[in-house]
Amino acid sequence: MELKATGLKVRRRGNGTVAYYWVASAVSRDTAGYPLKTVRVHGDEDEIRHRCTILTAELKEWLSQQDKGQNKRYDGTLKSLIRLYQTTPESPYNRVKANTRAMYDESLGLLEKSVGARRLGKLTGLDFIRWYNNFKLPTSSGKPERQRRAYKAMQLLRIVIKFGVVMNIADCFRLSTILSGMEFTAPAARTKSITYDQAQAICETAAKKGLLSIAIAQALQFDLTLRQIDVIGRWEKAHGPVAGGIVDRGQRWVDGLLWSHIDANGVLSKPTSKTGQTAEHDTRAYPMLGQLLDMIPQDEKVGPVIKSETTGLPYRYRYFYKIWREVATEAGVPKDVWNRDSRAGGVTEGSDAGADIEHLRHHANHKNIQTTTRYNRKTLEKTRHVAELRVARRKTVNTPKTDV
Repeated sequence: MELKATGLKVRRRGNGTVAYYWVASAVSRDTAGYPLKTVRVHGDEDEIRHRCTILTAELKEWLSQQDKGQNKRYDGTLKSLIRLYQTTPESPYNRVKANTRAMYDESLGLLEKSVGARRLGKLTGLDFIRWYNNFKLPTSSGKPERQRRAYKAMQLLRIVIKFGVVMNIADCFRLSTILSGMEFTAPAARTKSITYDQAQAICETAAKKGLLSIAIAQALQFDLTLRQIDVIGRWEKAHGPVAGGIVDRGQRWVDGLLWSHIDANGVLSKPTSKTGQTAEHDTRAYPMLGQLLDMIPQDEKVGPVIKSETTGLPYRYRYFYKIWREVATEAGVPKDVWNRDSRAGGVTEGSDAGADIEHLRHHANHKNIQTTTRYNRKTLEKTRHVAELRVARRKTVNTPKTDV
């Protein structure tokens, strides 16, 4: 089956190879003045689709600012309602982070392309059931159903319809009532997690290849159970005049870990991007992480902790994952284990070691964590205790058994 994505063009070369490009004019006719006309995209099918989604989202944001290509009048179709949701200044769409907005656009694009022409006044719950069933159909015979794709699309449909209620669109009141009584099966939660042996193998392999950035990122995610975004950060569009910070190609780097977040005693203290709660850890409590951090010369401990050895800039997510995946595969880690499974692996190791569940919640900055997380001393004591239990268990598990 031919690879498809919004804006994607396939060019077959004379030697039989295939090149993939994202083309702005394939998304909208109103691209005059847009700086990115054609972009070569690389990677596997998922990576290419994701890159096209990001590029399309950036173009649509630019179009909305230019007041081009966006029909701000509701004409009764789902497509026009989606446009209102994306372009109305007061819409919650404009308050979510850029990476979340890109994920939204992926599902909104699916809705717009497949059922965008449908008129809301004629829709019933049966239509929604059919849509959901069609969205989850496998790409080909023998492939698994795309339940996550279907569920996300229906969740975005709920959001858009609710926004229509806010806009006082009569059709949306009826459809919101219908959707409130409907349930769509959520995709099963991931069960994979990275083990300590796998994390260690990745760190050692990366270090041998001269990729300390990958090794340290892996150790921070596994040992300290930090979210990936709080380690490598993310790039978002820079709005208005640029003042300070790291800016590249019109994007500003935010949310990542800085050396200033780690004090002279090795204590890491950083506000997390998701909840704003402060993650506090003693990095020296974990030997693997401590050794890797010590490999960075003191005079280089300025700015972002994780930077690409190739560009000297913080990683963009897709490039980070590409390099990490190559290292992980070389280290013997199965491809169905992802970098984002590091956090789950760290929490699981702590639980297996007998750590108190409340302490683990502090350690992982879980969203249901109690107010006592505001007390840095108590939080640090708890995360140190979790570290001691985990490291002690490693020594026990890895001690060779002797015959009696």
